Amino acid sequence: MKQLTALLLLFLAINCHAQWYESTGQAQIRDGDKHSAKARATEDAIKQALVYAGASVSSLQSVADGLITQDQLKVRAHGEINNIELIDETYSNDFVSVTVRLDIFPNDKQCFSSDFKKSVAITQTQLSNREDALHGQIFDINKAFSEKLFQTIRNNEQSLAARPYYNKSIRVQDYFSEQLQFDNRLVEQIATHTDSQYVLISQITDASLGSQQNSDFLFWQDEQFERFFNLDFMLINALTHELMWQNTYQTSAVWRFKKTAQPSVFSSQFWRSEYGTAIEQLTRQVSFDLRDTLTCLPLQGQIKEIRDNTIVLNLGTDQGVKKGQSFSVAHRSHILDTNGYPMPYIIQSENKVRIEQVFKHSAIASSISDELLANIQRSDIVLLVEWQEPSL
Repeated sequence: MKQLTALLLLFLAINCHAQWYESTGQAQIRDGDKHSAKARATEDAIKQALVYAGASVSSLQSVADGLITQDQLKVRAHGEINNIELIDETYSNDFVSVTVRLDIFPNDKQCFSSDFKKSVAITQTQLSNREDALHGQIFDINKAFSEKLFQTIRNNEQSLAARPYYNKSIRVQDYFSEQLQFDNRLVEQIATHTDSQYVLISQITDASLGSQQNSDFLFWQDEQFERFFNLDFMLINALTHELMWQNTYQTSAVWRFKKTAQPSVFSSQFWRSEYGTAIEQLTRQVSFDLRDTLTCLPLQGQIKEIRDNTIVLNLGTDQGVKKGQSFSVAHRSHILDTNGYPMPYIIQSENKVRIEQVFKHSAIASSISDELLANIQRSDIVLLVEWQEPSL
């Protein structure tokens, strides 16, 4: 199946500072079902527009004949879609293209930290049962999916800074056990290597074949089966070792490759197939949910170097940091719970710093009071704050 795309044109509205977004979604027509294809293309076009508008969907409500039937679509955190118009729909070579125009009103109550990107290390997902990959020999599906997820977040999410760490295999089984036994050292190692605040860990729990989709009477056709693709996700704050988000995703599609075919999971042929497209749609949903989770969480960074009243942070323009912004400094420690597991313990200090120089992945900050920064160590945490100078 051809990748769903969105071509966005931005228009300024006449009143209320609204912005018009025009978006085109495209979907393959499966088994002659134009209705479902049109609905998928419409929904994806809306989601793509929201991504570029910096909004997050609260509910898409109902879709009938590929059109949004409600007059208003609520959007969480960043605004509302006040109007949706169908501009065009075309059918060509088993594909349908739907163009919609959305009138998005910004919400003045968006959170302070929504203007800053949160850095996320995208690790290599693991295939929990390799027998699932036997049909088609798709043993590298975990690597291909991880790369596709990274590309989706990097290309579409303006509020996330995706950092690649998908070329190395990591052990994830313990993270998804009932005891939630995190390897904090591994999380910190990945975060340090990628300069990330968060680490995304995942595993593919099912990539098996389901029931046959075509009839045995059609003996001249190759057997076609439904194929599943289920995943577990977990997002960990590497600075505090907190579990910030956990979710499970499930999708499936018809596996139309011949019985003896061994398609490359990195090829365009695979990603344009119905199965590949279903997986790619899932990456967009994961990307959307991550942005929804992280948008209003505080921007945190780590101190890398200290010299007198000056420190170097692992935050830069890539996260939206600018000269003149202020950060508070906190000490990071841990205490043991009743079971002997370490729990984060953050101690807020009196120290505050102001950004003096900023680079892509780092910044230099100095003490606001020009005093020596007392008792600060490498790996201590800095937290972006709305700081105002005291009146004289």
